Amino acid sequence: MPAPRLNWVNLRRKLIVAAFIVCVTSLLTTRCAADTSHSTLAFVANLDGNWDLFVVRDDGTNLRRLTSTPYDEKDPAWSPDRTRLVYATSDGKLNVVDVKSGEQQELTIDGQGGAKLSPRFSPDGKDVAFAQFKLGARDDTDLEIFNLETKALRRVVDQYGTQLWPAWSPDGSRLVYSSIHCTSDCGRIIQELWTADPHGAHARQLLLTNSLFQQPVWSPDGRRIAFSSDQSGNFDIWVLNLHDMKLEQITTDESLDVSPAWSPEGDRLVFVSTRSGKMEIWIQDLKSRKAHRLRPFGDKDVECKDVAW
Repeated sequence: MPAPRLNWVNLRRKLIVAAFIVCVTSLLTTRCAADTSHSTLAFVANLDGNWDLFVVRDDGTNLRRLTSTPYDEKDPAWSPDRTRLVYATSDGKLNVVDVKSGEQQELTIDGQGGAKLSPRFSPDGKDVAFAQFKLGARDDTDLEIFNLETKALRRVVDQYGTQLWPAWSPDGSRLVYSSIHCTSDCGRIIQELWTADPHGAHARQLLLTNSLFQQPVWSPDGRRIAFSSDQSGNFDIWVLNLHDMKLEQITTDESLDVSPAWSPEGDRLVFVSTRSGKMEIWIQDLKSRKAHRLRPFGDKDVECKDVAW
């Protein structure tokens, strides 16, 4: 019995279709990879008279406004799953906004206390750490932790003076924060970095520099802490290596560089700088040391601050 003849026309068509599917799949995969190569930043901007909350991709695209209230929004921080932002408002309250829907909800926190600020989600998303002013004490704050499930509130440390900007370590075992322990009585304000057990068992000072250390934030791998400081005579961005406790100055511009935040990969830092004459968002690559300005509003001059990555 003779062997069946190959239908070269049909075979050629099948090969062309297969090649087309491979090309389309490859193109879509490449586009998806390109889309996920950018992550989203949160920040506040003064677009029309007060400070509102915005999100934008780290390439300056996909700008979205999340709030439009009579209050000033400030200090946004991402939830671990990056679906929500917790932030403070100028009326002293804390709020959470769903990034996708824009739905906002105030955190109802019982207990005695004044204005609340600098909220941060815990790595498991169950708690929010924040600083709270004591009633009747203008220059005295405490660090508090609010459990989102039980609504329970607990104090981290009862420390004299002003504690600000709590930030969780990636494993949730520690908080780093800034504490003022000397004011005009010393001839200047001294503000150092401290760490504390979230359950209040231990607190210790990290550095002794007689300078101002502000807005600390842990790197994604937990090995470094970025912050702003005036120890060189000007506010710049610095990084503390927790392995050898060495300090590295990241920015050296004569302008004000503050409010650092790590990229998810830990290879870049975003911060707020006045080097263009107004507060704007800048991103610096830690390997090349090259920095560029992010312009989420295009050519429109809009001041931005309190950036979170």
